[in-house]
Amino acid sequence: MRKTFLRIQGGALLGVLMAIGFAMSACADGRDFSGGITDASSIPVRGAAVDANWQAQQKAVEAQAAAALAASQGKKAIVAPGQLGPGDKVKLTVFGEEDLSGEFEIDSTGSLAMPLVGEIPVRGLTPRELEKKLTSVLEGGYLKNPRVNIEVLNFRPFFILGEVNKPGSYPYANDMTVINAVALAGGYTTRAKTGQVKIRRASAPDVEAWAREDEYIFPGDVLRVDERFF
Repeated sequence: MRKTFLRIQGGALLGVLMAIGFAMSACADGRDFSGGITDASSIPVRGAAVDANWQAQQKAVEAQAAAALAASQGKKAIVAPGQLGPGDKVKLTVFGEEDLSGEFEIDSTGSLAMPLVGEIPVRGLTPRELEKKLTSVLEGGYLKNPRVNIEVLNFRPFFILGEVNKPGSYPYANDMTVINAVALAGGYTTRAKTGQVKIRRASAPDVEAWAREDEYIFPGDVLRVDERFF
């Protein structure tokens, strides 16, 4: 019985030693067993120069995100994902009128500067509503029976902060989820609290709420990945 116990104990010890050796070998040859979308090779290290750059990037992005959220507020605030806002880029086509057509970006005040017409407030309008508004403006003294088409070329970016490897602003794409946003930002750091993130919607900038990884995000949203406590 004692010999059997010693053999089992010895076998278990050998297994542990082999596991440790395998892990050390994996680390030595650079293999990453972190799983998911975490890019362990680029995780910032506390106290290192790369961490200082990471912290500086966090502050810069946070300032940009705060300015973007502030721009979405006001008398004509964005209240739905499909509405236009500062930073969106549109293609305006006035059929038969090349001088009035072109690509335009909505400025920080939520206005579109149109040739010959001037600045037109557009924040909070959908593309179809903007078509109707521009048609009405042009009919009011510029053209007879104008035909206007609006195509959204690029929506304003979203922002992601906190425990991701590359905090920043990123281009929005249709049907983007929280986990897609995390992947664009280089994945979670090993300090990250995964599974859900905090999010401020452009349509409700004063409210921060939890969002699951499979939830959709929208243009102008600000995501923050918390640090776990254990």
